[in-house]
Amino acid sequence: MIRSLLCLTALSLVAQGPPPAKKKVADLPTLPAPSSSPVKELVRADLSSAEVGTPEALTASLYAFISGPKDQKRDIEKIRALFHLHARLAVAAKHPEKGAFMRPMDLEAFLAFAIPQWEKGFFEKGTAVTVTRQEGVAQVWSPYEIRLEAEGPALYTGINALQCVYDGKRWWIMHLAFQSAPTEALPATLEAPKKPVEEPKK
Repeated sequence: MIRSLLCLTALSLVAQGPPPAKKKVADLPTLPAPSSSPVKELVRADLSSAEVGTPEALTASLYAFISGPKDQKRDIEKIRALFHLHARLAVAAKHPEKGAFMRPMDLEAFLAFAIPQWEKGFFEKGTAVTVTRQEGVAQVWSPYEIRLEAEGPALYTGINALQCVYDGKRWWIMHLAFQSAPTEALPATLEAPKKPVEEPKK
């Protein structure tokens, strides 16, 4: 009986053929490339753990790096260094006539627009920070106020939503979405429309 079972087992193994060969490591599927389009690595500053060691530090550094008085040059290399190479940004706003809209952009497009505005005098201050963290992923909510002078009135209020990731060494901003709205103090800072100069009557 045992011999019969052994014969049947041998026949079944022959029928199945040889066991499949183990795949080499090189043959195993790999993760896709981060992007189908190459992204140019630009000059970035080396930041300390006090600046990027936690999601809270990353958020505080963002406010510190973009804020400053009129004509103060912003350190673009330090600002870039807060963001991952593949980071994206989005502004959600409301047009007075067309209504709500959203505009996504990459970091360099955002900086090209924002830095000239910041260097006219710009102070963005976070009024709170709430972090939801799960291992190497963190979501940061931070409402903020915008002033043109450090001690001036808050002209805009809004909120930053940062998605941050940890690479084993430091935290990065992977995505930043934000929105803002003018406060009641804004109209007082705007110049009254000038009346057209009347031509002398002939």
